[in-house]
Amino acid sequence: MFTFHLNKPAIPFGSLVVISGVSGFIGSHVADQTLAAGYRVRGTTRNLQKSAWVEKHFKEKYGTDSFELACVPDMAVEAAFDDVVIGAAGFIHVANDMTGSTDPKIAIPKAVDGAINALKASAKEPNMKRFVYTSSSFAAALPRPNEKFTVKADTFYEEAVKGAWGPSPHRHTVYSASKIAAERAISAWVGNNKPSIVVNFGTLSPDAVTDDLLTWHPVLPNANIGPVISPSNQGYPTSAGWVKTLWDGDSPKNAPPQHYINVQDDAKLHVIALTHPAVQRERIFAVAGPVSLNDIISILRKLYPERQWENLPDEGKDLSTFEPIRRAEDLLLEAYGTGFVSLEESVKGNAVDLVS
Repeated sequence: MFTFHLNKPAIPFGSLVVISGVSGFIGSHVADQTLAAGYRVRGTTRNLQKSAWVEKHFKEKYGTDSFELACVPDMAVEAAFDDVVIGAAGFIHVANDMTGSTDPKIAIPKAVDGAINALKASAKEPNMKRFVYTSSSFAAALPRPNEKFTVKADTFYEEAVKGAWGPSPHRHTVYSASKIAAERAISAWVGNNKPSIVVNFGTLSPDAVTDDLLTWHPVLPNANIGPVISPSNQGYPTSAGWVKTLWDGDSPKNAPPQHYINVQDDAKLHVIALTHPAVQRERIFAVAGPVSLNDIISILRKLYPERQWENLPDEGKDLSTFEPIRRAEDLLLEAYGTGFVSLEESVKGNAVDLVS
């Protein structure tokens, strides 16, 4: 088993870490890997009753003092996170309110306000060292099957910023624009407010970084595939639902060829962004390799030959190149001793609870 290992993490082991959106597919895995790495977690949710299973699950797995649940009904409300950051040394802001997902007048302000409120609260907390924001690879590029293009560490998908405000925008375009807006709002807030606890965003050389800085890093995942923490409570949300939908003989909607990441690798990269002392001023791209629905069907056909698997109409392939992929995999190798989990293992992990 590959376990987390850093000699001198930026946040001491045993410290408290706040994770927003902890009941979600990605958020629950981020909490799981943060706990496994040796930290305590305070997870936020909009509804304590609906998310009670999260606290029960993690306390049973990691101990009664390892995890606590806190309610943040609306993260877009000013000071929404002020109470939950008390005593915390790190904040991983995973939560993403999808209300108005096709309306830029709703989705973009909600994403920005939630991120800024999380950052403001973090900057006020004396113990806080690091802030990690879960962005998306869609902030850099939307899928364009059969088209070759390169994504660099500083790439933003400017077309989405314009397209989101056009007539009847696609929800992927609005989502992309919301993540771009949130990343840029964080940068602007740091520049404009110059908080007493310094937020490191591209203004300091690595040699200038000291232990009293609050450092922020965005993690940009693509389609997350892999096991669900609690299918009975979470179902198969977002891209976790691709395998489930194919298993049921249907075709997932809005799932063009793109890149994937094993959800546990994505969570580990969040832990690395939180703790690695040498990770500074970086956008970490959690993308492992290209995937299409027919790729998943081919794997399911291999793993479960007793079932009938028919290919879907060919939608092409993702021919894009993400230059920062190597950096992300190198970080996984350093901190965990292993690189990206393969697509086959990711699909297998996603399907394991579907086998009856």
